[in-house]
Amino acid sequence: MLGAEVTFDVALPKIVWGWLVSTNMWAKSIATGSFMLALIATKTYQDNRAFFKISGVLLALVFIAITLLVTVLDLHHMFRFWHIFFYPHFTSAVTLGAWVVSAFVVLLLIAFWALISQNEKLWNRIFVPGLVLGFFSTIYTAGIMGEATAREVWVFPAEMIAMLLSAAIAGSAAFLAIDGLMGGMLKENIRKHLSYILMVSSGLYGAMFIGEILFAKMHSEFAHHVIRQLITGEVAIYFWIGFALTFIVPVVLAGVSIQTKKYTYSLFGALSALVGLWFVKHAWLLAPQTLPLS
Repeated sequence: MLGAEVTFDVALPKIVWGWLVSTNMWAKSIATGSFMLALIATKTYQDNRAFFKISGVLLALVFIAITLLVTVLDLHHMFRFWHIFFYPHFTSAVTLGAWVVSAFVVLLLIAFWALISQNEKLWNRIFVPGLVLGFFSTIYTAGIMGEATAREVWVFPAEMIAMLLSAAIAGSAAFLAIDGLMGGMLKENIRKHLSYILMVSSGLYGAMFIGEILFAKMHSEFAHHVIRQLITGEVAIYFWIGFALTFIVPVVLAGVSIQTKKYTYSLFGALSALVGLWFVKHAWLLAPQTLPLS
C-alpha cells in the first residue's frame, strides 16, 4: 500500500546492547561531567585551580579512553570503525556522536598540552569549546536511544536530561572522591558546593525514575511492562542496587555532610554514586530489550 511503513516488529533473540554499552554511557558521564565541571571550577575557585585542572583533565582522558575502547569492542565489525569517518551519514546519531566525541578527544589532548606546558592562555581558550563539545558528547547517546523507535521509554528529551544529570552526578562525585581519598585538598566551601551538586542531581535523576514507575502505565502497555521488568523482573536486582547506591545513599550522605560539615560522608556518598550509576544505566538499558517488540 502506498505510504505504508514497516518497522522492526519481531522479537529479538537476545540482548543486543549489553554491559559494554552500559559501561560506555557510565564512563562517558564521568569523562564529560568531570571535564565540564573542571572548566567551570577553574573559573570559579582560583585557590584550587590546579586541583581541578589536573584531576579534571586526567579523569576525562582516562574515562573517554574507556568509552572508546568498549565502543569499538561492541562493534560487529570493529576493524571497520574508520568507515564512519570516510563514509559518513550525518542523518544518524551514531555518526554525529562519533564525530563529536572525536572532536572532544582532540580538545582533551589540547587541554593536556595546556596543562603540562602551563599555558594559561591556551587553557582559557578551550573554555567555551570544551563546554560545547562536552555537552554534545554527553547527550549524543540520548539521540541514539531516541532513534530506537520501538523502545517507547527511550524518549530523546527525557534521555537527554538523564544524561546531563548523570554527568553532574559523576563529575561532582569524582572530585569529591579524589579529594576525600587524598586527605582533603579542597576548601570547605568547595566541598559544600560539590556536595550540593551531587545531592541535587541525584535527587532529580531519582525523581525521574519515580515518575516512570508511577506513570508508565498511563503512557503505554509496553512502557508498563518495561517498568515491571525494572522493579520485579529480570533486571530488578540491577535496578534496586543502582537506585539505592545512586539516589538514596548520596542524597542522605551529602545532606548529612553539609549539615555537620564532616565531608567524609560526602566521600562515601560519592563512591556510592559512582558505583550505583553503572547499575542504574545497565538496568535501564536492558529492561526494554527483555520484551518482544511486537
